[in-house]
Amino acid sequence: MVGVDGAGLAEVDSFTLRTAEGELLVFEIEALSLDGGGKPAPHLREHMTSGAPITVEYTVEGDHLVALRYVDAR
Repeated sequence: MVGVDGAGLAEVDSFTLRTAEGELLVFEIEALSLDGGGKPAPHLREHMTSGAPITVEYTVEGDHLVALRYVDAR
């Protein structure tokens, strides 16, 4: 996790991840699914601080990556 953007601690509009290959990916957030262990958007700030990896399920809309759900990586 490289960065989390939002108006406050409880609001997250987008986040940036660095892949294992070093590529930076920016994900926008519309609504995250909490099913199957999915985490709420504010939890991303903890990952930014700790550096703990996550796995993101997303869709591509035009040239935007839109996060659908993320979980703690195992």
